[in-house]
Amino acid sequence: MFGSGTSLGLDVNTSKSNRTIAVTQFDPYFTVDGISRSTELYYRTYRPLYYTGDQDYRVVQQGGNVKFGVPFSETDTVFFGIGYERTTIDVTTNTPLAYQNYVAKNGRITNNFPITIGWSKDQRDSALVPTRGRYQQANLEFGIPGGDLQYFRAYYQHQYFYPLSKSFTMAFNNEIGYGHGYGGKDFPVFKNYYAGGIGSVRGFESRSLGPRSPALFYADSSVADPDPDPIGGNLLTEASIELIFPTPFAPESRSIRTFLFVDAGNVFETRQQDIMQDFDATELRSSVGIGLSWLTAIGPLSFNLATPINDESGDDTEVFQFSLGQTF
Repeated sequence: MFGSGTSLGLDVNTSKSNRTIAVTQFDPYFTVDGISRSTELYYRTYRPLYYTGDQDYRVVQQGGNVKFGVPFSETDTVFFGIGYERTTIDVTTNTPLAYQNYVAKNGRITNNFPITIGWSKDQRDSALVPTRGRYQQANLEFGIPGGDLQYFRAYYQHQYFYPLSKSFTMAFNNEIGYGHGYGGKDFPVFKNYYAGGIGSVRGFESRSLGPRSPALFYADSSVADPDPDPIGGNLLTEASIELIFPTPFAPESRSIRTFLFVDAGNVFETRQQDIMQDFDATELRSSVGIGLSWLTAIGPLSFNLATPINDESGDDTEVFQFSLGQTF
């Protein structure tokens, strides 16, 4: 776009649980040395998918950021950026207790100035249909003093593709994330990691795994909350293995690939006493299945059929899952 490689993007989401409008401008050649720059302005309203109570319960985030990418080699890039984010949390007595407790202690409106630092190393033979090579990325986000939030949020991902033959490839993916507050501040509950669904543990509903928090309405009564809401956690661990092989009806196509997979992972809460759930390997959820990815002009499409291996009572499972724009 604009004849210089600079692009302008508009992201609009009008779903029931997430409403987003974001404008992004990306300049891959911000300097003659190849430093890139991306600028984003956004307004997001998040109403948890599993929440069915009073419609006044929502999380609203508005802000913007600017990020720079500095290439250090053909495969390594370092990123850094700064932004501003204003978060408003509206709660009622039907809101999960974790959100009510957070608002009671920190207020319903917070202003944050997040600093981000990241690194990526891409040694794959293709970013879209890799058959060999390694990809790694690490990101650190932290709220700096001067804002209402003081926290850090670290994330690392490692992918490895190993060709078994010309047509078969083994793919491995591992992800870990951890967040915590500092300076006497709580880690923001709305910064939690989530697990479940495509790009996570397939066979379980999106963002459904991990700790759940009851509403105050049930917490102060003798009746247990029949369906506490998933609220994520500050610790994420996930792993996946895929066997990629030719699609029977299009064996020569590189844009359509079929795969068998095994997923495992979960999120855990390690900071708040009312929903404490330290890491426990026996709580990891896993699944097996088969999927198909199709690289189209509008982005990658992914279709999956999955069966949970060790789901427990209260887990939300889902056999068929579909996504646009996300694969592994």
